Amino acid sequence: MKERKFNREAENRLKYLNFIVIRFARGFKMLIPNAFRYLNEYAGLDFLYNNYEYEHTQSEHNTCMTLLKVCRNNGGWL
Repeated sequence: MKERKFNREAENRLKYLNFIVIRFARGFKMLIPNAFRYLNEYAGLDFLYNNYEYEHTQSEHNTCMTLLKVCRNNGGWL
């Protein structure tokens, strides 16, 4: 069975998503799995994935604050 390889862009996006979820969890004093679920439920992960080209050029703080706004706009409670 051949191992599937991600292309470089997909790999970079996944690494970035992981990095930001961890930073978001730390910033809001959440467990990482809970932060992932929160961001997934309130469209934060979709936002990050779809806006990767811009967001990965921003500071982690700005990105986390943007995610907070996106999630609140979609019913999030933080």
